[in-house]
Amino acid sequence: MPHLTSQAHSLLASQHGVASIEQLVGCGVALHDVRRIQQQGGLELVIRGAYRSPSVPLTELTRCAAVCVAHPQLAIAGPTAGRLWGLRRLPRDRRVHVLAPPASHPTTAPWVVAYRTADVHDRDIVQRPDGIRLTSRPRTAFDLARTLSPLDLRSVIELAIAEGHHTADDMVAVAIDWLSPRRRWARTFLEQVERRVGGGGAESHHELLLAEALASSGVRGLVRQHRLELPGYGRARFDLAVPDLRWAIEVDVHPSHREPAGIAADARRDRAARSIDWTVSRVPEAGFGAALPSTVTDLLESHRSRRNQLAMRRAS
Repeated sequence: MPHLTSQAHSLLASQHGVASIEQLVGCGVALHDVRRIQQQGGLELVIRGAYRSPSVPLTELTRCAAVCVAHPQLAIAGPTAGRLWGLRRLPRDRRVHVLAPPASHPTTAPWVVAYRTADVHDRDIVQRPDGIRLTSRPRTAFDLARTLSPLDLRSVIELAIAEGHHTADDMVAVAIDWLSPRRRWARTFLEQVERRVGGGGAESHHELLLAEALASSGVRGLVRQHRLELPGYGRARFDLAVPDLRWAIEVDVHPSHREPAGIAADARRDRAARSIDWTVSRVPEAGFGAALPSTVTDLLESHRSRRNQLAMRRAS
């Protein structure tokens, strides 16, 4: 009875349970044995050219790996790449989106959406050790400009910057490469990057909403992810800050801020900030949604109060 070699089992385990027929043959499994093992239930066809171990659930990751091992010229892209990168505010389309060379003939599987394009640089593609090739964070964000609303696109850009160790300049570089009248989304992408508040990327959508609301209300000098060394505490990073006013804002939407340990840690950090004449405003999750206008009004009052306080000190 034909069986998979130990090398084939190791390969399957490293690639979400899938392998191409060429890979299986390379692992010492004869071509005719691959067919027989499939007939006996030891392998299942995921897509033409790629097989799955039946012990591994058929998930989005499995499908992505199958597409990549069966079609090395393709790269996972669009909302699928966005989910693999952990980006937010993505469409609910669960099909596997890929970039394909213009003359290629990728799979006809109904759950694969192919965008044929020659507009891809080597730096736009990331090869993962699990066999999955996908577009880089900047390129993924750029491609999502085709379909996302401006606000959701900005949220994607912010998280790509926050978690991917990229800068706004990295984002701009991708768009500049492909600017043309036929790619209107490239101009849209650039416009959204240019709207950014300074500093690091917004780590939550709430943070993005608040920063934009404050900036549009006239708060100047606002930066994100502001780092500050606090005595007796160490290095801290505030979600938003106006360094000239020594004023920081924390967006407390993560559940940890409502737990006793988190509340105590926040209080300790606020005390350390006050010891060097910084003031901290905190905004809970309840301060968003319909309450956001009221939250912004309160913060603008805190901003004015802090600005006047420092002005009086300088005048005395």
